[in-house]
Amino acid sequence: MAATSAAQAEAIKEAQRAGIEAAKGAPERYRGKKPSYTRAGLEQVQSRLSEGAGTSDIARAVGITRQAVLWIKADQVAADAALRRWGGVRGHGSPRGGLDKIY
Repeated sequence: MAATSAAQAEAIKEAQRAGIEAAKGAPERYRGKKPSYTRAGLEQVQSRLSEGAGTSDIARAVGITRQAVLWIKADQVAADAALRRWGGVRGHGSPRGGLDKIY
């Protein structure tokens, strides 16, 4: 039974990969992960990086994760492109930025 489950999981992953590759041909359909920062946040990070500030200090000041700062630091052009693909909005898929979940 475990082998059947593993085979089914692999088939699902393969179908998902194929779907993503097909969607990448149409940029309006596949934009990648939504950025966790705004245009202003990106500009703040870039400014503080040029001043030589540390990653943790930047993350606290801007209100984003250390990983986001490291990603921006590694490739500022890609960070800007991600914002352009998503229209520069912040949030996690809902108009209220993901705060509408009740736990």
